[in-house]
Amino acid sequence: MTAYDPEMWHELFVMTGGAAAALAGLIFVAVSLNHEAILEIPALPALAARTLSILIGLVLFCLVSLAPAQPRVVLGIEILAIGLALTAVVLVTTFRNLRGADQTRWRVSLVGLAIIGSIPAVVAGASLIAGKGGGFYWLLTEFVTGIVVAVYYGWILLIEIRR
Repeated sequence: MTAYDPEMWHELFVMTGGAAAALAGLIFVAVSLNHEAILEIPALPALAARTLSILIGLVLFCLVSLAPAQPRVVLGIEILAIGLALTAVVLVTTFRNLRGADQTRWRVSLVGLAIIGSIPAVVAGASLIAGKGGGFYWLLTEFVTGIVVAVYYGWILLIEIRR
């Protein structure tokens, strides 16, 4: 079945891994160029860590998915482990930011973006292990939401802090 066959997703893994690695490099440069401004605002170092974590997570998902001839369950365990680690980093850095967030709208957006930027990978790993429930389609969701969230955070780190 397509949802559980990594060979059918090969090109997507190659493209997403390359795109995520390139974006991670750009974010790293943005953080380097703006490090003084980022360090002045207490929430931004955690935002930078969260952004890079999401992008490096995407690279790692693609890396393990491109390894040849892996059994589906083993690949599911690898994706689940990376997804759980990513979710932990994203949630820890998010909850650090909640202490300084005064507006409920800001708190909801921080938690919401953390969830949509990491949880689909956990579901993908569990689905691959079980052999039902969507498999790589959940990882596709992770790729799309991870890139969108990381680009949004990158915009904040590069442009919004200068306003």
